[in-house]
Amino acid sequence: MPKGKSKPDEVPGLKRGMPMGVLWTVWPLDDQMKSWLDSTGIKYPKEPSRFPTGREIKDVVRGLVGFNVEINDNGVDSYWQASIVSKQGGTGEWTLLNITEYSGDDAEQKLWFEKGWESLITSILRELSKHSGPLVLIPDVGGDPIIISNET
Repeated sequence: MPKGKSKPDEVPGLKRGMPMGVLWTVWPLDDQMKSWLDSTGIKYPKEPSRFPTGREIKDVVRGLVGFNVEINDNGVDSYWQASIVSKQGGTGEWTLLNITEYSGDDAEQKLWFEKGWESLITSILRELSKHSGPLVLIPDVGGDPIIISNET
């Protein structure tokens, strides 16, 4: 597990300047993930973990300060997306948070991020982890998975 941060909103292990075309998978610390992390030698916290619920995700993205959030909600069993863009415009942070098959406000959701700023993504996951427990962020371009918790 990464220890400390070198700067606010910067998570050790993420490469500075990582391509913004990265797709980021998010996964809880379930038995399958723990087994994989054990095989790679990556340390992780022992606290319980789960996918965040639809309501938790909506509350976190709607509570982002300094960002415009546009939600595309097609209902249950459909695609759900939040476009999150800094109010600074073209020079600010942004990302797209996706749920391929939204299963309701009280159900756990498999979420992923499509492109965007790693600092914003980790900030969102840090807030979600207050409810769900630690989450693992995995970039599709390789590199080590990152354990995100409200303490990282």
